This record gives sequence, C-alpha cells and structure tokens, in this order.
Amino acid sequence: GRDDWRLPNVNELQSIVDYSRWEPSIDPVFAAEPWGYWSSSTYLPDSRYAWGVGFLIGFVNRDSKSLGYHVRAVRGRP
Repeated sequence: GRDDWRLPNVNELQSIVDYSRWEPSIDPVFAAEPWGYWSSSTYLPDSRYAWGVGFLIGFVNRDSKSLGYHVRAVRGRP
C-alpha cells in the first residue's frame, strides 16, 4: 500500500467542483456524496474551525471541526 495519503487543502478540494453541474456540482467520476468534505485548511483566527467544500452546489464554508463531514484523501504534494 501507499503511505503518502493526506487531506487536500481547500483550494485543491474546490478544484474538483464543476459549477456547470447542479446538485451535485461534481463530475460523477468522483462518486462523491453531495454534502460537506473536510479540507486540511484550518480557519484562522479560530483553529476550532476548518474549511470544507460541499458538492451539492459547490459551496466553500468554514465549520466546527466537531462536525461529521466526509473526507477525500489525495496523494502527492499540494
């Protein structure tokens, strides 16, 4: 197996949003749930929050890290 998996930053995660699609705003090849996905990007100035991306309509939002968002791992450098 591979050991270089990581969470994408918010810009990487938003890069797979397809704004020409609607509900969900993502190419079906990604087989994503339409709800929130965590990024590795912490919201500053409050480290209790992080940035996430929702694929229902392609929103980017900050939310409490205590919420149960999905994750999508990526490999390689940001």
